Amino acid sequence: MRFAGLRAGLILATSVASLGASPPPRPDFERAVQVPQAGKVSIVLDRHVYEGARPDLADLRVLDQTWAQVPYLLEEPWSGPEVTLKQPRSLKRGLKGVENATLTLNFGEPLLKTGLLLSLSGQNFRRRVMVEGRNKHEPWTTLTDSAYVFAIPEPTAARYESVRLPENNYQYLRVTVFRGPDDSPRIEILDTWARCEGRRRPRETPVAPIHQTRSEVTELTETQLTLDLGARHQPFSGLVVDVADESFLRGVVLEARRDPRLPTPGGPPPSFAWTKLGEGSIYRYQTGQHASEQLRLDVAGRERVLRLRIANRDDRPLEIRSVTVMAVAERLVFSAEAGRSYRLTYGAAGLARPEYDIQRTVRDPAVWIAQGREGTLGPPVLTPAVAQAVPWTERHKSILWGGLVAVVLLLGGVTWRALKAV
Repeated sequence: MRFAGLRAGLILATSVASLGASPPPRPDFERAVQVPQAGKVSIVLDRHVYEGARPDLADLRVLDQTWAQVPYLLEEPWSGPEVTLKQPRSLKRGLKGVENATLTLNFGEPLLKTGLLLSLSGQNFRRRVMVEGRNKHEPWTTLTDSAYVFAIPEPTAARYESVRLPENNYQYLRVTVFRGPDDSPRIEILDTWARCEGRRRPRETPVAPIHQTRSEVTELTETQLTLDLGARHQPFSGLVVDVADESFLRGVVLEARRDPRLPTPGGPPPSFAWTKLGEGSIYRYQTGQHASEQLRLDVAGRERVLRLRIANRDDRPLEIRSVTVMAVAERLVFSAEAGRSYRLTYGAAGLARPEYDIQRTVRDPAVWIAQGREGTLGPPVLTPAVAQAVPWTERHKSILWGGLVAVVLLLGGVTWRALKAV
C-alpha cells in the first residue's frame, strides 16, 4: 500500500509539472506611455512591438486611463516601398568612340528614380557603366561613372545588369556602356528600364541582429549568413556587406525563414522553409583610375530571420567583416491632454484597422507627425483581459511550484518511513 501511494504521488507530481510546462496562448500586450508634456507625443515603435503586434500594425491602439481610444497617426515610411519598373518614352541610340554604346532615355516628365535595369548583348562580359541625367535646358550631371555590369557564361550562367543610382528626378538619362576586356568588337544596349520610387527614401538606422551565424556550404559552393533580427515582423530596407577583399564579384540572394507548421500525427518532423526575397550582386573593382564597389542589397520587408547566400563558385570564400541590416524608424503620434495617462496596446487578433478623423482632416501628415515630442514606452505586460484568459497554472506559477515542492517533500517523507519500516 505504501508503494502504491508512492506511485500515485509520483504520477500526481508528473502531471503537475507537465501543467506548469504547457506554453501560454499568444497574448495581447499593453505598455505605459511616458508623456513628456501635453500636446503631440511621438512614439518610436521598437522590437517588442514588432514581436507582439500583427505584421500590418492594424491592432495598435492608444488608450487613456478610462480605456477610451485616442486617435493617432502612424508613420510607416518603409512599410512597403512603391517600386515600379518603367520604360522610357523614347530611346536615342549612339556610339561613344568606336567601342562603347550610348543610349539617351526620355521619360516624358521628371520621375523619382533610384536605378536602371539594362539588357545588353553578349554572354560573358564585365563592363563599366556611366549614367548622366538632366532636365530640359540643363547641362548633363553625372550620377555614376563607376558602376559595373556582368554576365557569366555556362555552366553557372548568371547576369547582373542592374545599376544603382542616387535618387534623382531627371526627365532624361544618358547611359554609356564601355567595352570590357576580351569583349566583342561591337556591344549593344538592347533595352532598359528605370527603377521608379513612389516616394523618397527616408533616413535609415542600423538594426543589430540578436544572433548571427556563418556557414560554408561546400556542396553549393556558397557562404550562408543567417541573421536573427529578434522580432517576428521587424521592418528592414536593405543590407550592407562589409568585405575586406580588394577585388571580387559575387552574386547574392536574400531569403526569409518560414517557421514550420505543427507536425501531423505520424508524419515527418517539420522543418524550416526559406522564401526568396530578392537577389543582386556585390563587387569591388579597380580599373585604371576608376574604383568601383557595390556592397548593398536593396530589399525591404518585415521578417525575423534572414539568410544571405553568397555564391562563391570556384573562388575562395570572401573575408566578410560584418553584415549591417538597415531599417527606417516608424512612429506613432497622438495628442496628449494634461492630467491624463496613456498606454499602447497591441497583439489582439481580429481587430480591423482603426479609422480616425485626423487621418482625413490633417492637411500634411508628415508635418503633423514631425511636430510630436518623443515619448517613451514602458515594458510590455499582459493586458488584464488576456491575463484572465491565461490558464490558472500560468498566472500562479509560484503557487504551482510551491505545491509541487510540498508534494515532493511529502513523498520523500513517505518513502523514508517506508524504507525505515522495511
